[in-house]
Amino acid sequence: MSTTSWRFFQPRKPPKLPPKGEPWGGLLRPATFVTLGIVLAVVAAVWIGVATARSDAPTTLDGVTAEVMVEVDAVTAALADPGAVPADSTAVVPCPAGGAGQQYTITRTVPLRPGVSGADALAGIRSDYESRGWKVSTSSFGGQGGVQSELIGLNLVPVTVTITSADEPLSLRIESASRCTAP
Repeated sequence: MSTTSWRFFQPRKPPKLPPKGEPWGGLLRPATFVTLGIVLAVVAAVWIGVATARSDAPTTLDGVTAEVMVEVDAVTAALADPGAVPADSTAVVPCPAGGAGQQYTITRTVPLRPGVSGADALAGIRSDYESRGWKVSTSSFGGQGGVQSELIGLNLVPVTVTITSADEPLSLRIESASRCTAP
């Protein structure tokens, strides 16, 4: 019997390193340059991707103001008396904790729709905003039956809705503050 076996591929010989005096000795080999080229191409692609990618969140004062007003107007349309004129108090303030940008704040006061209780109104807002993925927390305050809801959206814009029942018609106060603008 023969001691040889059949093979599909011939056994490979280990590569021989060139002597130290040759130009392609050490790290200066073609495989090193190919690897270096691939690494540089990946780094360049990542750098270009990061440099050109933009967040869809606004960073200007006009942009964050519009973002806040969309939410405040949506809550006003859902809860406020349609014939009432809202009383707005707005301000542009420096960012808290010594930030370099600015922040837009609004407080809107308007009467609640007639015939709607404060708890029912906030229950409707709660279900609507929770279905949109917002975090909603509701609490009662005072002996008069006041109710307050804190709405925090995916865009991280907080909206506080407060309904006081000390007077008739019920008063609706909506407060919100934008994110800080880019410096």
